[in-house]
Amino acid sequence: MRASTLLAVASAPLVALATPLPSIAALLARQGTSKFCTRITPAPTPEETEARFNEFADLFLVQKDVYKAFEYILPEYINHNPAAENGAQNALDILGPIWGSQSITVLRTKFEGEMSWLNYINSFGEIVDRFRWEDGCIIEHWDQGEQFPDS
Repeated sequence: MRASTLLAVASAPLVALATPLPSIAALLARQGTSKFCTRITPAPTPEETEARFNEFADLFLVQKDVYKAFEYILPEYINHNPAAENGAQNALDILGPIWGSQSITVLRTKFEGEMSWLNYINSFGEIVDRFRWEDGCIIEHWDQGEQFPDS
């Protein structure tokens, strides 16, 4: 009896090593994927960029489809949040697993020039995200201490 128990305990790590791991493709399919934005040439008009912003805002805040929303973000995206790394993939890795389950109340949005703002409430509290657009895509993001513009 003791020998069989000892053998079972000793062989458990070997059984775990022999268990096949899911492929990278299977993990990505389960997690969700996004293609990122490609610069538009020639650059879109301000009206076209505003329409893209409105599509992004709807996907991000209303539909809560972070993977589709990130199709508006350049891969080399600069994140000015000191707790986050630059790059669209880094931001997607943080938001992807949690975003769809967030309860979001949209307060207001704004687009002006090359800048846009989203103001909403979620489980983290009231948020103001500011984005800079370039060639029809989001290139920069701020969310630390941001204020929604008055005008």
